[in-house]
Amino acid sequence: MPIKKLENLIELAQKNKKKRVVVAYGQDETTILSTKRAIELGFADIILIGDKKVIKKVCSDHDIDPDIYTIIHEPDELKSGKKSMELLNEKKGDVLMKGLISTDKLIKCILNKEYGIMIPDATLAHVSIAEIPNYHKLLIFTDPAFIPRPNIHQKIAMTRYVIATALKIGVKRPKVSIISFSEKTNPKIPTAVDAAFISKMADRDQIKHADIDGPLSMDLSIDPESLKYKGVKSCVKGNADCLVFPFLEVANVFYKSLTYFAQADMANYIVGTKVPTTISSRSDTVKNKLYSLAFSCLMAEKGKIKKEE
Repeated sequence: MPIKKLENLIELAQKNKKKRVVVAYGQDETTILSTKRAIELGFADIILIGDKKVIKKVCSDHDIDPDIYTIIHEPDELKSGKKSMELLNEKKGDVLMKGLISTDKLIKCILNKEYGIMIPDATLAHVSIAEIPNYHKLLIFTDPAFIPRPNIHQKIAMTRYVIATALKIGVKRPKVSIISFSEKTNPKIPTAVDAAFISKMADRDQIKHADIDGPLSMDLSIDPESLKYKGVKSCVKGNADCLVFPFLEVANVFYKSLTYFAQADMANYIVGTKVPTTISSRSDTVKNKLYSLAFSCLMAEKGKIKKEE
């Protein structure tokens, strides 16, 4: 059975072997509080890389014993990212977590050809799982963070990533919508052409384990009544498990609209790295960082997403 709530990610992570989490510049309050909960819940051991004095001060302010962590003193933000990569390449960690380090600095470290953890020739993409109060199940989507204008090869990879994520959380055959502004296949609209291409690949079993349709508008992806009203037949049936967005701007606006208008909770994960990577915003809540961490630990189990087929 698929999980229904993000808190169930923690339960799944608890069933597996405890993971070693390397936190780049892990010296901010929400990161320390979320990693403390992960330790208490028993699904992770935590290595904090950052300014030891700052880490101990935050721990003291919240009555946390700093000895529950392995602390590596590196007060420089960029160097803390580099040190994280070194530990992961030395197999001393299973998961990477973004702490106070800026996203651009962390990505710079991940992409570094000498010591980074990017899978060669893979597509680096951001996958989110949203728990939306007025949607009846978890919704997986990509990419709200990295790829401004994904080409067809990247969209195929992104489609496979959301399918693999859905399978991991118990969805037996995910329904995937390739989003455009309309369901009509118009050769003048590149997003419609790409969506139709991916949909046909699924029909020919070139993309497996999912029902995929596109182009589909947002309403036809999530609302069965809209399908009936427009007289459209779709294997997604207005009941999408996964959405693949055409552009970063669209996905990012969707992400932030869910967060601020719908009060949705999120778990976030980067695909295309050698180890699962959680890259929640520095402004994310302790709860959402904990969900993202549990998600990444879950993905570190056998069967994690690798380079696309």
